[in-house]
Amino acid sequence: MPERLSQSRFYAFPVWMGVGCGVLAITLFLLQQHNVLLLLGLLLLGWISGQLCKISQTLKERTDIPPELSQLLKLARDPELADVHSQLIDCFVGISTLRDPIFRQLASQRLASLLQQAETLSAATIEYSSTESWRVAYEELLRSPGLHLYRSVAYIESAHYWQDGPGQQSTKLNLELQESRTISIERTAIIADHLWPESELFPMEPIHGWLNEQYRHGIWVQLVRESVLGNDLDLLSDLGIYGNRAIGQQVADPAGRTLQFVLSFDFDKVEQAEAMWSRLSVYAVSFRDLLDQQH
Repeated sequence: MPERLSQSRFYAFPVWMGVGCGVLAITLFLLQQHNVLLLLGLLLLGWISGQLCKISQTLKERTDIPPELSQLLKLARDPELADVHSQLIDCFVGISTLRDPIFRQLASQRLASLLQQAETLSAATIEYSSTESWRVAYEELLRSPGLHLYRSVAYIESAHYWQDGPGQQSTKLNLELQESRTISIERTAIIADHLWPESELFPMEPIHGWLNEQYRHGIWVQLVRESVLGNDLDLLSDLGIYGNRAIGQQVADPAGRTLQFVLSFDFDKVEQAEAMWSRLSVYAVSFRDLLDQQH
């Protein structure tokens, strides 16, 4: 009832406006009988206002586009995704023509996996299960235009951390970019106690040599002994912060080999990673300070 009353009031507005204009016109007509054109103009103005209100209401009702159509319109603004969407539709049509129940069951399982991957992508996240595949993305990000700062947190639980082929290539890339001043690199190494005993000034080899090489090439290096973190266990992570555009999180096995790498372009997560970096720096000691203590 209130909605119907509101609509009646909406359409009553131009009517009352027309009546008001008519009354005003008649008054002017009585005062100035020769002003017929003014009377006609005011009446026409009242009619036009009523029609405009009706058109406005009609357009308002037509903006209620079905969700499916709205999604297609959004895709049309992105030619690249629209092309992929068109190809996917063709694939789905092809799958729908095959009625074998075993095929349908297997296809449904595979499509569910693809859907899960698509949902991950829609959350601005890309997951890599292959070391080589994520190293390619890693290099693309570090060489991308506009990136001037790369911050890395290395959680080192194994002496073989980044000592394999891909790890050495990544270290070489870091040294190259730092020396050429393409970007500025900062690295915080969280080192397990068995690799950095309290009685030792530096971590054990080859970790010490790996960090020392980076320091000598101009990379800012700071160290944190794992036990120093106490209850701040959420700081135990292995990640890279690529300016303000992305973060990468690495999961490694006990031997230090990468098992999974997750790349996120979510700005909120980048901010969270920066906050983590700041908290971690409170516990850190710079490699330069350790060298000064050596002398």
